[in-house]
Amino acid sequence: MTQHRIHTPARLPLRQSRTTRGFSLIELMVALVIGMGLIVAMGLLNSKFETGKRERSASSDLSSTAAYLSYDLDRQIRSAGSGFSTSWGDSYGCTLTASRQNTQILPAPAAFPAPFASVPQTVRMAPLVAYAGTATTTPDVLQIMTGTGGLGEVPNPARSKSMATNLFRLTSTLGIQGDDLLLLAESGMPCMIEQVSSINDDQVNLGGDYYASVINGQALNDRSVGAATTQTFVLGNATNGNPPRFFLLGINSSQQLVRYDLLRFTNSSSSSTVAVPLADGVMDMRVLYGVDTTGDGLIDSWVGPRTTGYDAATVSANQAVARRIIAAKVSLVLRSQQVEDLVPSTAPSAALGSTSTTRSTYNVAPATLTMFPSMATTLQSTYTVADRQRRHVVVEFTVPLRNVITTLRSGVPN
Repeated sequence: MTQHRIHTPARLPLRQSRTTRGFSLIELMVALVIGMGLIVAMGLLNSKFETGKRERSASSDLSSTAAYLSYDLDRQIRSAGSGFSTSWGDSYGCTLTASRQNTQILPAPAAFPAPFASVPQTVRMAPLVAYAGTATTTPDVLQIMTGTGGLGEVPNPARSKSMATNLFRLTSTLGIQGDDLLLLAESGMPCMIEQVSSINDDQVNLGGDYYASVINGQALNDRSVGAATTQTFVLGNATNGNPPRFFLLGINSSQQLVRYDLLRFTNSSSSSTVAVPLADGVMDMRVLYGVDTTGDGLIDSWVGPRTTGYDAATVSANQAVARRIIAAKVSLVLRSQQVEDLVPSTAPSAALGSTSTTRSTYNVAPATLTMFPSMATTLQSTYTVADRQRRHVVVEFTVPLRNVITTLRSGVPN
């Protein structure tokens, strides 16, 4: 009998791995929440960084502008009166007459350009004069007169009856050279600015752009003909880059501090009648006078250009009042160029897993700023900030008028 072997199928091996399992819904939601939290955190950090960068940039710009203006105005105000203020001559308060290239420039034939409309066309000699703006809206205008001759600032008398059409004689011509500008002052008469062409012993020959034998009806031949003596002061030079600085400083409609040169050496345009910008973002300027009424060289009180007896007309024309002013306090409101009115912020919305970006108004400046906060209330000025989305700062500094203080050696007028 044939024996048959029965074959049974071999047992299959167990599977070595299972199908890879996916993330559960809960795990996905947790990951989504964590991701959104990181996004929000990064957005907030970025916003803080950008805000800090804008703040540092604005603060740096304002600090640079404040430092520059403080230095430049200090330099100009400190030297006010140089060349004509240290003697008791007839220069203070005299009407200034000047001609340039055979054209009268002082008294000004037309109103001064903006923002100097408050300055009269007939300008008088004085180291420092502040023309008051309106109480809240119009800044003050500052007039500074500084000679740059550096000849001891002692007046040099002209010889009696020596004046001619284009020359005159001095007791001494030491230190005077060609192209110097001379201020001719005589009691009871307007002052004249004349340019030297050459020196011949004691004779001063006149000629050049700033020479004219007659200016606004005033003739050289009418000087030094009577008992009064014409005093001469060297103000500077017309060609060597060191002219006198007879400046007006004010703020134009573009919020720029601008300078107008009354003698037209440094103005812009072909006619030299356009003021030169010095700094942007200057919103307001106010000036106070430090007054010495006792002659001890110390400030007895502070007054403003709106104070009775210290208005621009009185300071310009009254020598006694002008000599009492021995210091100036200047306050400026500066504004940054960076606008910060819209600040983005990212925050999670009510619905889980979504965000919303909003933009909101962000005022970085207060509604008002106080100028001269340490002074009496009557001397303070309030500046209303119209553009609160830009940073503003008040800058204040005090400058002594060193040339005027020097005159206290010989007494102070009552």
